[in-house]
Amino acid sequence: MSKESIVVKELGRAGPYAHCVVSGGFAFLSGQLGVSDDNHEDFKSQFKKALSNVERILSEVKIHKENIVRVVVYLKRTEDFSQMNELFKDAFEKVMPARTTVLCSMPNVNALVELEVTASL
Repeated sequence: MSKESIVVKELGRAGPYAHCVVSGGFAFLSGQLGVSDDNHEDFKSQFKKALSNVERILSEVKIHKENIVRVVVYLKRTEDFSQMNELFKDAFEKVMPARTTVLCSMPNVNALVELEVTASL
């Protein structure tokens, strides 16, 4: 089985990993944070930025958001769950992917959400 690693230079990386690995008819994306210098406490903007990062990576392998089949959402705060549901519904209004939500601490202390995605080619 062939495997291709994708790195999107403009997104940067926090360690030695690929942003995406394409193998077996799927694109497996590393978790994407949406934190930036100006949105430390704003969950909505972090979610949208993380999703934008996902879409940018998917564009590298010429696939669209509609190809996403699974999302793992990592949340730092329980109180963001209902807002995440609304943002998720808006982001995936055509075809809902499978989803798992995990409450956890984040590798970046200012991060409130991380999205890990699997998409079909």
